[in-house]
Amino acid sequence: MPISSALRSIGKLAHREWDDLVDRLDWGNDKPITVANYVGFGREDYLFLTGRVLRDRGIRRDERDKLWDNISNNFKRFNSREIPGAKVKITWGDYTFERTTNDEGYFHVEHTCPPDRHVHNEDGLWEEAEITVVSIPDEPDVNFVTHSAIVVPTEAEFGIISDIDDTILQTDVTSRFKIKTMLHTILKNASNRRAFAGVSDFYQALSLGPDERGVNPFFYVSNSPWNLYDLLKDFLFINHFPKGPILLRDFGLPSEDTTFSYKTHKADMVDRVLSTYPHMKFILLGDSGEHDTDIYIEAARNNPERILCIYIRDVQHEARAQRIESLIEGVSGINVKLVGTYEEAAAHARVQGWVV
Repeated sequence: MPISSALRSIGKLAHREWDDLVDRLDWGNDKPITVANYVGFGREDYLFLTGRVLRDRGIRRDERDKLWDNISNNFKRFNSREIPGAKVKITWGDYTFERTTNDEGYFHVEHTCPPDRHVHNEDGLWEEAEITVVSIPDEPDVNFVTHSAIVVPTEAEFGIISDIDDTILQTDVTSRFKIKTMLHTILKNASNRRAFAGVSDFYQALSLGPDERGVNPFFYVSNSPWNLYDLLKDFLFINHFPKGPILLRDFGLPSEDTTFSYKTHKADMVDRVLSTYPHMKFILLGDSGEHDTDIYIEAARNNPERILCIYIRDVQHEARAQRIESLIEGVSGINVKLVGTYEEAAAHARVQGWVV
């Protein structure tokens, strides 16, 4: 068994055993209820929204946090006290959806409206859904209300799908055995994680577009787990990235590589975003460290003439760069650029008329 798969199996087993112990000892069940209300996306006739009902983990974040604060907060992120069986009501426009959380505390809404009952968007890019926790097992009188943002582009010139790990955020996914990646996750917070030079300026320019209207939507995809959502959201905000859905997955090792196939959660999310907006063109951004190029080239083949460009950041690994160059040489009619810097990518996009 590959080492990454073995570590994932051990991690899942340890997580289950710890949850069982905490349940038996009744630890943390007096903590307040909270909702992890992940940013959703959709159209005026379609909604895709995921959230999670949890006990408040007591994560208090500050840019001045010390090493121990980071370790403590990151332990709490992975030691989530999810609430299965919670009754949740989601209101979007004139629609109300009732859901019950699963064993990991997640609820999910995917809904297509009938033609005569669209939810009309007046703000150009963003809408809002109201989320109410109606009850949880053994506490029927809970009434907790929060809101979740939903990106609903109606006038965009193009959309942008971006990987996170080693595309915008340094995670050292190419390091052997993922040791550096795991240390970043355990020891650091959002304010001392490093973004690559020039990347946020380039992304803001793409979001603004050539007319600088700022309605081009961003979608961030990663194989990292939902447990890191708040950290990644803070990282995007601190480093001035465009706001957008961060599409993660259920528990696993952060930035886990898939050794035998690139048919991962990330590929599924890219396909879902593209299928949600069938008339929109896209720019795709990734890196040469994992399988972003494979995923994006297949997406371009499945969506002819819709992918304006695929930008792949070179992680400065000779063998991987050679593999990407070989992939690029093997495709025709798909615009793929292996770039050393984001200034290089911005210069190319400027010539194409996608940014100013």
